Amino acid sequence: MHKILKCGALALFILFSWQLHAVTITGIITDTNGKPIENAIISVKGNAQQAKSDKDGKYRLDDILQGHIHLHVYSIDHVHGDKEFDDVGDALTANFTLKPSSIENIVVTANAIESSVLESVTPVSVLAGDELRKRQSPTIGDTLSKTPGIHSTYFGSVAANPVVRGNDGPRVKITQNGLDVSDASRVGADHNIGAEAANASQIEVLRGPATLQYGSGAIGGMVNIVDNRIPSTLTDGVSGAAELRHDTASDEKFAGANISASTDKLAFYLDAMSRETSDVEIPGFAEREPDEGEEPGILESSSIDTENLTAGISYIGDQGFIGFSVQQLDNFYGVPGHGHGHEEEGHDDEHTENEEGHDEDSHEEEGLDEESVFLDVDNRRYQLAGELLTPFKGINNIKLNAGYTDYEHVELEGEEIGTRFANETSEIRITTEHDSISGWHGVFGIHAVNSKFEAVGEEAFTPSNNTDTLALFIVEEKKFDDLTVQLGGRLERNKLSADTFFAPLHSEEEHEEDEHGEEHGEEEEHHEDELSEVAFPDMDYTSLSLSGGVNWAYSDEYSIALNYSRSERAPSQQELFSAGVHLATSTFDLGAFFTTNDEGEIELSGSEINEEVANNLDITWRKYSGDWGFTVSAFYNSIDDYLYQLDSGFEFEDSHDEGHDEDEGHNEEEGMHDDDDEGMHDDEDEHGHEDEEGFPILNFRQEDATLYGFEAEMHYQVNDIWFVQAYADYIRAKVDNGDLPRIPPLRIGGELSFEYEGWQGDFGVVWYDDQTKVANFESPTDGYTLFEAGVNYTWYTQNVDWIFFARGKNLSDEEARVHTSFLVNDAPLPGRSFTLGVRAKF
Repeated sequence: MHKILKCGALALFILFSWQLHAVTITGIITDTNGKPIENAIISVKGNAQQAKSDKDGKYRLDDILQGHIHLHVYSIDHVHGDKEFDDVGDALTANFTLKPSSIENIVVTANAIESSVLESVTPVSVLAGDELRKRQSPTIGDTLSKTPGIHSTYFGSVAANPVVRGNDGPRVKITQNGLDVSDASRVGADHNIGAEAANASQIEVLRGPATLQYGSGAIGGMVNIVDNRIPSTLTDGVSGAAELRHDTASDEKFAGANISASTDKLAFYLDAMSRETSDVEIPGFAEREPDEGEEPGILESSSIDTENLTAGISYIGDQGFIGFSVQQLDNFYGVPGHGHGHEEEGHDDEHTENEEGHDEDSHEEEGLDEESVFLDVDNRRYQLAGELLTPFKGINNIKLNAGYTDYEHVELEGEEIGTRFANETSEIRITTEHDSISGWHGVFGIHAVNSKFEAVGEEAFTPSNNTDTLALFIVEEKKFDDLTVQLGGRLERNKLSADTFFAPLHSEEEHEEDEHGEEHGEEEEHHEDELSEVAFPDMDYTSLSLSGGVNWAYSDEYSIALNYSRSERAPSQQELFSAGVHLATSTFDLGAFFTTNDEGEIELSGSEINEEVANNLDITWRKYSGDWGFTVSAFYNSIDDYLYQLDSGFEFEDSHDEGHDEDEGHNEEEGMHDDDDEGMHDDEDEHGHEDEEGFPILNFRQEDATLYGFEAEMHYQVNDIWFVQAYADYIRAKVDNGDLPRIPPLRIGGELSFEYEGWQGDFGVVWYDDQTKVANFESPTDGYTLFEAGVNYTWYTQNVDWIFFARGKNLSDEEARVHTSFLVNDAPLPGRSFTLGVRAKF
């Protein structure tokens, strides 16, 4: 992988010197009423040079290479413009008339052909600018949780993964500037995403399959966090921002800053942030059914201590750029509902010693006790990016994007080191954009990933494993007047291998009985052999994903987009190999390699484990011009061999739980139990589990699934001051056997906002319906309504814009339990909170 990175960088530099004869391009940019458009950005495909239109709408581009010229005009308040020319002389005049747009028409960098929001044939949402700053939270999931079609797994404010149309985990790819974040958030809901929104310029969400460029892990959607850590353009002087913020519910103390600067052909970037919170205040009790003597008002183990530093440098020339960045993220946070209090003798000596370089006493000042569980994260990330413009005739650009991530976290149980998770990932993507061929523009490329995941410790519920991915992809687009057609495909190969693993497998020999009904073998030997060594075969999957879509701007105000995709997804290592107690979710996770027999004993499955095959249809209707507009998307997704967790009907008792009694037939080391000494037992409550007995065994199985629903958002500019917007979304998800778990309920929200002479403010409300369509091991969730309001004032000075802001959330202090959360019964949303802060932009 390192050799590939070196060769890619060298290739970019070798080709930087290519030159052709030059042409000068001039023109005027106006809207449909003939009014000049100021600050529109005019660029040429395959050239680094850009121009901005002046107050008269005029622009000028000098020294543009001759040949096929593709001009693109970008204005956030207008529909973008494109024109193409061949065989031009020394001068070219190109005027543009742009249609006004009431929807912010932001370029989506996550799209293979970097189309805008209005041009995209697939449903997309972008959170940027003031709206991103307003929604900013300690987790990516909570930051996006009010975006139509997006919910959050919410793990008590310390960890939250985005839920895209009911999909999360291994079906939703989380990327940082187009590269996988490569953390452990896809494995456990209590693991925070290894990326920060604090200094992001925008967060892009592709709703629905995004497998063409990002692979099978994006079969349910993808989230891309974009920042300027690797500059691609030179800045004029020094620019940046700094922010201080305090939140009352969590006692958050936040400080962050970013700065960009250029000198000659070098561009620099630096950002830093620090966040420290206490345990979050909540209305009422943490548990839905609190224990006797439990204190209300505080969600224990919900504090966060985060520090992040990112630096980048780029060389930017006439024919492209090459840049490098490094990030260090340190995160120390609690895990609500995770306490289980191991005794000291329950730990393996190799983890109580400080062989991994972690200091057992380093967090004594945090006041941890035996019931506390905290995660200590050490995440270092390196990224390399470059673009070579017009390397030779017929090619607009070649882009290189590569990264290496060294992620590790340890789970601290009191002051003892419990389980260590590590993920070492190398990734490279090389894409090439070609000139027009019979009107078709497109990109093709290669994508390779190597991921080494390691889990060591008593609570390692999945074996250490290695995943290799290699893929080829292509996306092509052509415009026929007001109709844009896009086609694409991806061929991907995934190889998964896992280390041997000790699992509590049932052995026939252990249960052979003699004529007197007594088991053979001595008791000591039985206990020593209770965990069986499992050697997993190497898994090899070849996935083919195809997509086709159209976007028809059938009038000056309306467009409709239709997209069909057939996507394949290889199973993840957790879905295949897991076999252990997953304390974060209070379950015993059993991969598809295993099954339970009629007595509840764990055995090897022997069944073939297939790829998921999703056939997804999206239709999006937009009104984007005038005082009011809307975007409505509907989807239908039929998935063959959908992998999900099915309740086995049995439970597994954690061997570390207090009160185990070997003399009563409990297996102290193995942890399974049953009234008839079979190891596990049938369930008795309404969901099939005895009270307070153990962890329900959830087995990954394959079954056909159907997911469908809609997202809708509307806005109306009442006058120059007042603005109204509303949104709603609904998701229905089921398999042949019943409903899928943790699916969001119907949601309807709205906001009234104003802007007047430096003042901005808003009042919003969002209503969540009851969720009664639940899987057989989860409970229905009551609906709730949340109110929030905010105001900010901008003070403009000569060099700095000062923004003073205040925001109140959950103003009615309502107890709200998120159905998509694994802690729905143990961790409600924070209570009434107020945030005060100041942000300086220069």
